[in-house]
Amino acid sequence: MGDLTPTRAPTRMALLRHPYEDIEFIDTSWTPDEVPAPGHAIAWWLTDPDHQEREFQWLYERPPGLPLLIVLPPAREIRKVFPLLSSLTVLDPRAILPAGRLAAPNRLRDLLASPPRRFADAVSAYLVRRGLLRTEDIRRHVRAILDAVPSVRTVAGLAARLHASRRTLGRRFADAGLPVPSHWLQFARVLHVAMRLQIDKSPLGRIAAQYGYPDAFTLSNQMKRLTDYRPSDVRRWLGWEWLVEAWIKREAQRGGIDLQLHRCALWSPNRQARDV
Repeated sequence: MGDLTPTRAPTRMALLRHPYEDIEFIDTSWTPDEVPAPGHAIAWWLTDPDHQEREFQWLYERPPGLPLLIVLPPAREIRKVFPLLSSLTVLDPRAILPAGRLAAPNRLRDLLASPPRRFADAVSAYLVRRGLLRTEDIRRHVRAILDAVPSVRTVAGLAARLHASRRTLGRRFADAGLPVPSHWLQFARVLHVAMRLQIDKSPLGRIAAQYGYPDAFTLSNQMKRLTDYRPSDVRRWLGWEWLVEAWIKREAQRGGIDLQLHRCALWSPNRQARDV
Protein backbone atom coordinates (compact mmCIF):
# COMPACT_ATOMS: atom_id res chain seq x y z
CA MET A 1 0.00 0.00 0.00
CA GLY A 2 1.32 3.44 -0.89
CA ASP A 3 0.97 6.81 0.80
CA LEU A 4 -2.26 7.41 2.65
CA THR A 5 -4.57 10.37 2.20
CA PRO A 6 -6.66 10.47 5.37
CA THR A 7 -7.87 14.01 4.67
CA ARG A 8 -10.30 12.50 2.17
CA ALA A 9 -12.03 10.70 5.02
CA PRO A 10 -14.42 12.40 7.49
CA THR A 11 -11.95 11.68 10.27
CA ARG A 12 -8.19 11.57 10.52
CA MET A 13 -8.05 8.76 13.05
CA ALA A 14 -7.53 5.15 12.06
CA LEU A 15 -7.44 1.78 13.76
CA LEU A 16 -4.56 -0.61 13.23
CA ARG A 17 -5.13 -4.22 14.25
CA HIS A 18 -4.40 -7.80 13.26
CA PRO A 19 -3.54 -8.80 10.53
CA TYR A 20 -2.06 -5.27 10.13
CA GLU A 21 -2.47 -5.21 6.36
CA ASP A 22 -4.58 -2.07 6.22
CA ILE A 23 -6.08 0.59 8.44
CA GLU A 24 -9.70 1.30 9.31
CA PHE A 25 -10.79 4.91 9.67
CA ILE A 26 -12.77 5.57 12.83
CA ASP A 27 -14.35 8.55 14.54
CA THR A 28 -14.80 9.61 18.14
CA SER A 29 -17.83 7.34 18.57
CA TRP A 30 -15.66 4.23 18.31
CA THR A 31 -15.08 2.10 21.39
CA PRO A 32 -13.27 -1.23 21.60
CA ASP A 33 -15.24 -4.41 22.15
CA GLU A 34 -13.13 -5.12 25.21
CA VAL A 35 -10.47 -3.47 27.34
CA PRO A 36 -7.72 -4.24 26.84
CA ALA A 37 -8.11 -4.53 23.07
CA PRO A 38 -5.32 -6.98 22.18
CA GLY A 39 -3.05 -5.78 19.42
CA HIS A 40 -4.99 -2.60 18.63
CA ALA A 41 -3.38 0.79 18.01
CA ILE A 42 -4.57 4.20 16.86
CA ALA A 43 -2.96 6.26 14.12
CA TRP A 44 -3.77 9.97 13.94
CA TRP A 45 -2.90 12.30 11.09
CA LEU A 46 -2.46 15.95 12.01
CA THR A 47 -3.99 18.12 9.32
CA ASP A 48 -6.07 20.97 10.74
CA PRO A 49 -5.99 21.90 14.45
CA ASP A 50 -9.12 24.02 14.10
CA HIS A 51 -11.12 20.90 13.26
CA GLN A 52 -9.29 18.30 15.33
CA GLU A 53 -9.95 19.49 18.87
CA ARG A 54 -12.61 16.84 19.41
CA GLU A 55 -10.26 14.12 18.18
CA PHE A 56 -7.53 15.45 20.47
CA GLN A 57 -9.84 15.23 23.48
CA TRP A 58 -10.97 11.72 22.54
CA LEU A 59 -7.36 10.58 22.23
CA TYR A 60 -6.54 12.10 25.61
CA GLU A 61 -9.37 10.11 27.18
CA ARG A 62 -8.93 6.95 25.06
CA PRO A 63 -9.19 3.54 26.72
CA PRO A 64 -5.95 2.30 28.28
CA GLY A 65 -3.71 -0.07 26.38
CA LEU A 66 -4.18 1.66 23.01
CA PRO A 67 -0.81 2.94 21.75
CA LEU A 68 -0.99 6.10 19.65
CA LEU A 69 1.02 6.77 16.50
CA ILE A 70 0.88 10.41 15.38
CA VAL A 71 1.64 11.32 11.77
CA LEU A 72 2.72 14.87 10.98
CA PRO A 73 1.66 16.67 7.79
CA PRO A 74 4.11 17.18 4.90
CA ALA A 75 6.81 19.77 5.53
CA ARG A 76 5.07 22.33 3.32
CA GLU A 77 1.97 22.15 5.56
CA ILE A 78 3.59 21.83 8.98
CA ARG A 79 2.83 25.44 9.91
CA LYS A 80 -0.88 24.61 10.00
CA VAL A 81 -0.42 22.37 13.03
CA PHE A 82 2.00 24.51 15.06
CA PRO A 83 -0.74 25.26 17.66
CA LEU A 84 -0.99 21.54 18.48
CA LEU A 85 2.65 20.49 18.36
CA SER A 86 3.53 21.62 21.88
CA SER A 87 0.56 19.68 23.32
CA LEU A 88 1.16 16.31 21.69
CA THR A 89 3.14 14.87 24.60
CA VAL A 90 0.06 14.89 26.85
CA LEU A 91 -1.39 12.23 24.53
CA ASP A 92 1.47 9.85 25.41
CA PRO A 93 2.19 8.89 21.80
CA ARG A 94 4.25 5.79 21.11
CA ALA A 95 5.80 7.67 18.16
CA ILE A 96 5.50 10.87 16.16
CA LEU A 97 6.21 10.20 12.49
CA PRO A 98 6.83 12.31 9.40
CA ALA A 99 4.34 12.11 6.55
CA GLY A 100 5.01 9.61 3.79
CA ARG A 101 5.81 5.93 3.52
CA LEU A 102 6.74 5.61 7.19
CA ALA A 103 3.01 5.89 7.92
CA ALA A 104 2.06 2.96 5.67
CA PRO A 105 0.43 0.01 7.50
CA ASN A 106 3.44 -2.30 7.15
CA ARG A 107 5.72 0.34 8.70
CA LEU A 108 3.23 1.03 11.48
CA ARG A 109 3.09 -2.70 12.13
CA ASP A 110 6.86 -2.91 12.49
CA LEU A 111 6.83 0.05 14.85
CA LEU A 112 4.13 -1.52 16.98
CA ALA A 113 6.13 -4.74 17.30
CA SER A 114 9.36 -2.96 18.24
CA PRO A 115 10.19 -3.09 21.96
CA PRO A 116 10.99 0.23 23.66
CA ARG A 117 14.66 1.13 23.68
CA ARG A 118 14.55 1.67 27.44
CA PHE A 119 12.26 -1.09 28.64
CA ALA A 120 12.17 -0.26 32.35
CA ASP A 121 11.66 3.47 31.80
CA ALA A 122 8.89 2.96 29.24
CA VAL A 123 6.88 0.44 31.25
CA SER A 124 7.27 2.25 34.59
CA ALA A 125 6.29 5.55 32.94
CA TYR A 126 3.19 3.87 31.54
CA LEU A 127 2.24 2.59 35.00
CA VAL A 128 2.78 6.08 36.44
CA ARG A 129 0.40 7.52 33.85
CA ARG A 130 -2.13 4.85 34.83
CA GLY A 131 -1.97 6.16 38.39
CA LEU A 132 -0.58 2.98 39.94
CA LEU A 133 2.87 4.16 41.01
CA ARG A 134 2.10 7.10 43.22
CA THR A 135 5.27 7.55 45.23
CA GLU A 136 8.88 7.92 44.21
CA ASP A 137 9.78 4.95 46.43
CA ILE A 138 7.39 2.62 44.59
CA ARG A 139 8.41 4.00 41.21
CA ARG A 140 12.03 3.27 42.05
CA HIS A 141 11.23 -0.28 43.17
CA VAL A 142 9.17 -1.10 40.09
CA ARG A 143 11.81 0.35 37.77
CA ALA A 144 14.41 -1.77 39.58
CA ILE A 145 12.31 -4.91 39.07
CA LEU A 146 11.90 -4.17 35.37
CA ASP A 147 15.65 -3.57 35.12
CA ALA A 148 16.49 -6.73 37.05
CA VAL A 149 14.74 -9.25 34.81
CA PRO A 150 15.54 -11.65 33.36
CA SER A 151 18.78 -12.04 35.32
CA VAL A 152 17.06 -11.83 38.73
CA ARG A 153 14.41 -14.52 39.14
CA THR A 154 13.70 -14.68 42.88
CA VAL A 155 12.33 -12.24 45.46
CA ALA A 156 15.39 -12.91 47.61
CA GLY A 157 17.64 -11.85 44.75
CA LEU A 158 15.47 -8.81 44.14
CA ALA A 159 15.53 -7.79 47.82
CA ALA A 160 19.31 -8.06 47.86
CA ARG A 161 19.52 -5.91 44.75
CA LEU A 162 17.33 -3.28 46.44
CA HIS A 163 19.21 -3.54 49.76
CA ALA A 164 16.03 -4.43 51.63
CA SER A 165 14.66 -7.50 53.37
CA ARG A 166 11.92 -9.53 51.70
CA ARG A 167 9.52 -8.54 54.49
CA THR A 168 10.27 -4.82 54.09
CA LEU A 169 9.89 -5.01 50.34
CA GLY A 170 6.58 -6.84 50.62
CA ARG A 171 5.26 -4.34 53.16
CA ARG A 172 6.08 -1.39 50.88
CA PHE A 173 4.05 -2.87 48.03
CA ALA A 174 1.19 -3.85 50.37
CA ASP A 175 1.06 -0.32 51.80
CA ALA A 176 0.84 1.01 48.23
CA GLY A 177 -2.11 -1.30 47.46
CA LEU A 178 -0.13 -3.11 44.77
CA PRO A 179 0.64 -6.75 43.91
CA VAL A 180 3.29 -8.56 45.92
CA PRO A 181 6.88 -8.32 44.62
CA SER A 182 6.88 -11.91 43.32
CA HIS A 183 3.99 -11.08 40.99
CA TRP A 184 5.83 -8.04 39.66
CA LEU A 185 8.92 -10.15 39.08
CA GLN A 186 6.98 -12.89 37.29
CA PHE A 187 5.12 -10.43 35.07
CA ALA A 188 8.23 -8.43 34.22
CA ARG A 189 9.86 -11.61 32.93
CA VAL A 190 6.74 -12.55 30.95
CA LEU A 191 6.63 -9.08 29.45
CA HIS A 192 10.27 -9.34 28.40
CA VAL A 193 9.45 -12.63 26.69
CA ALA A 194 6.36 -11.16 25.01
CA MET A 195 8.37 -8.36 23.43
CA ARG A 196 10.95 -10.87 22.23
CA LEU A 197 8.28 -13.10 20.69
CA GLN A 198 7.03 -10.26 18.51
CA ILE A 199 10.37 -9.75 16.79
CA ASP A 200 11.87 -13.25 16.98
CA LYS A 201 10.25 -16.22 15.22
CA SER A 202 12.48 -18.78 16.94
CA PRO A 203 10.73 -21.81 18.49
CA LEU A 204 9.02 -20.99 21.76
CA GLY A 205 11.04 -23.57 23.68
CA ARG A 206 14.31 -21.93 22.67
CA ILE A 207 13.15 -18.48 23.76
CA ALA A 208 11.71 -19.89 26.99
CA ALA A 209 15.08 -21.43 27.86
CA GLN A 210 16.86 -18.13 27.26
CA TYR A 211 14.65 -16.52 29.90
CA GLY A 212 15.08 -19.25 32.48
CA TYR A 213 11.94 -21.33 31.90
CA PRO A 214 12.41 -25.10 31.84
CA ASP A 215 10.25 -25.49 28.73
CA ALA A 216 7.67 -23.80 26.50
CA PHE A 217 4.80 -25.41 28.43
CA THR A 218 5.87 -23.75 31.70
CA LEU A 219 6.22 -20.35 30.02
CA SER A 220 2.84 -20.65 28.32
CA ASN A 221 1.09 -21.63 31.55
CA GLN A 222 2.64 -18.79 33.53
CA MET A 223 1.72 -16.22 30.88
CA LYS A 224 -1.85 -17.56 30.85
CA ARG A 225 -2.07 -17.45 34.64
CA LEU A 226 -0.75 -13.88 34.87
CA THR A 227 -2.51 -12.29 31.90
CA ASP A 228 -5.10 -14.76 30.59
CA TYR A 229 -3.21 -14.85 27.26
CA ARG A 230 -0.72 -17.29 25.77
CA PRO A 231 2.46 -16.81 23.70
CA SER A 232 0.55 -17.55 20.49
CA ASP A 233 -1.73 -14.60 21.28
CA VAL A 234 1.25 -12.33 21.89
CA ARG A 235 2.76 -13.22 18.53
CA ARG A 236 -0.54 -12.51 16.79
CA TRP A 237 -1.47 -9.28 18.60
CA LEU A 238 1.34 -6.77 18.58
CA GLY A 239 2.34 -4.14 21.13
CA TRP A 240 2.97 -4.40 24.85
CA GLU A 241 0.59 -1.89 26.42
CA TRP A 242 -2.42 -4.18 26.05
CA LEU A 243 -0.56 -6.99 27.83
CA VAL A 244 0.23 -4.67 30.75
CA GLU A 245 -3.48 -3.86 30.92
CA ALA A 246 -4.36 -7.55 30.85
CA TRP A 247 -2.10 -8.12 33.87
CA ILE A 248 -3.57 -5.11 35.72
CA LYS A 249 -7.07 -6.44 35.07
CA ARG A 250 -6.11 -9.92 36.25
CA GLU A 251 -4.49 -8.62 39.44
CA ALA A 252 -7.46 -6.38 40.20
CA GLN A 253 -9.87 -9.29 39.78
CA ARG A 254 -7.80 -11.42 42.15
CA GLY A 255 -7.50 -8.72 44.79
CA GLY A 256 -3.84 -8.00 44.13
CA ILE A 257 -4.63 -4.32 43.55
CA ASP A 258 -6.49 -2.31 46.18
CA LEU A 259 -9.32 -0.76 44.17
CA GLN A 260 -10.07 1.67 46.97
CA LEU A 261 -6.66 3.21 46.36
CA HIS A 262 -6.48 2.58 42.64
CA ARG A 263 -9.90 3.06 41.12
CA CYS A 264 -8.10 3.81 37.85
CA ALA A 265 -7.06 0.16 37.56
CA LEU A 266 -10.22 -1.01 35.81
CA TRP A 267 -11.65 0.99 32.93
CA SER A 268 -15.27 1.07 31.79
CA PRO A 269 -16.95 2.98 28.93
CA ASN A 270 -18.88 4.99 31.52
CA ARG A 271 -15.79 6.75 32.83
CA GLN A 272 -12.86 8.51 31.28
CA ALA A 273 -9.57 6.67 31.03
CA ARG A 274 -7.84 9.55 32.86
CA ASP A 275 -10.31 9.65 35.75
CA VAL A 276 -7.75 8.75 38.38
